Amino acid sequence: MKILSLLTLPLLLFASSSESIDLKILELEQQLRHIHEDLDERMPIIEENEKKTILDKINFAPELSLRFDKFNYNTKQIQGENTLITDPTHPDFGEQRRDEFTKNFDPATSIRFKLNMSTTIGDAKFYGRLIYANSTQSNQRICILSRDIKSSSTTSSAFDVERAYIDYSPNRNSEYAFTFTFGLLPTTDGSPMHYKQNKKRTSFFPSLVFDMNTYGLIGTQKLAEETFLRIILARAYTLRTNFYPYQCNRENIYNAGVTGFYADTKYYLFGDGLLSLGFNVLNQLKAQPYLGPDLDITSANDLGDMITLGLGTDITNVLDTKATIFLHTALSNPHPNGNIDDYQITATNPDGFTDATYATGPMLQKNGYSIFIGTKYDFNDIWNMGVEYNYGSKYWFSATQGAEDMFNKLATRGNAYEFYVNWTYYKHLNTKLSYLGIQEDYTGSGWHFGEPANKDAKQNIFSLTLEARF
Repeated sequence: MKILSLLTLPLLLFASSSESIDLKILELEQQLRHIHEDLDERMPIIEENEKKTILDKINFAPELSLRFDKFNYNTKQIQGENTLITDPTHPDFGEQRRDEFTKNFDPATSIRFKLNMSTTIGDAKFYGRLIYANSTQSNQRICILSRDIKSSSTTSSAFDVERAYIDYSPNRNSEYAFTFTFGLLPTTDGSPMHYKQNKKRTSFFPSLVFDMNTYGLIGTQKLAEETFLRIILARAYTLRTNFYPYQCNRENIYNAGVTGFYADTKYYLFGDGLLSLGFNVLNQLKAQPYLGPDLDITSANDLGDMITLGLGTDITNVLDTKATIFLHTALSNPHPNGNIDDYQITATNPDGFTDATYATGPMLQKNGYSIFIGTKYDFNDIWNMGVEYNYGSKYWFSATQGAEDMFNKLATRGNAYEFYVNWTYYKHLNTKLSYLGIQEDYTGSGWHFGEPANKDAKQNIFSLTLEARF
């Protein structure tokens, strides 16, 4: 009997051990179940806290501007122009439609709101900008440049995301740091256009060479303490036409690849200087001048490539004074592919722009050039004033479809001169009074096609702007 008990003892011990293991497994499963339930309850709270932490890190900087304009347009004879008003109900029936007239526009009001955003997470930085605009000028667009004022069927307001991009520097502590940028890129509002706006430049690309809305990639290589080389690979596009209610000298871009090489360096001769140079290519450029709501993308064709080269310098604190001076120059070099755009009125194209031949043809056939000079003087922290002048030759093409300036004066084939006074009556509030005169010597300012014709036309624009920046 004792022998039998001894033989069954291992079996009893094994059974007892198995029951203990099963109990332990059940206990562990219950503990895991409780842990999962606890995590399920905590995860929404954790995610919400992460979102709040990100929002806490985002810097918001709003801008608001209210602008009033009074302008008129006077044109004398245009070479080869003989387009008549054929509508018998028009009060000027039988008169010239495109030249030999004066047009006074009603006082115009526009408002623009921008919400700038930025945040830094580790070695990466995010920047964004939302923009809203509204204008009274949906029914009187100066870009029509004709005796009959066309009305736009679209609303006078627009909203969009203007910028949204990431900066990432994998070796930011290096003396030769490299920065990789991608998204909706900061390629508008560069130097020296920021001086009259009384703010810092928001694009590293000189405005006379390249001022367009783009999305794509930018690589920035630091070569020395204050010397940088930039390469851009992007696609160009234009914001809705309602963002530029008084636009003239501007095109809607439907296709254009962007390849550019730019460099800038600071120097300290006669003041605090910035030297910038750039080489930009618009590949397979397909764009249409804003000639009214009757025309769309079907009227535009790929006309070839446009190269723009530029060199400029800005000097602030000139000779230890509060003066600023700048001088920029650029060259446009077209490479047509033989295709043409055609906006000439003919029997087969009754919806054209004009009877004259300057509204049809291939990409520009010759090089153009431009100069842009100006000076600004800060009397104190409250008052400053400035004068700017730019000239564009007969074949000048300016890649400035995204320019902050509503009249896009840098695209002028002729002379443009501007005088302004800024009054900062509070640290966040600013008022600007300005006069802009544009003398057009040739047709097609801002256009990339056709053979320019001699033109004698003048725009006078008086404006008052109220701005708030925080």
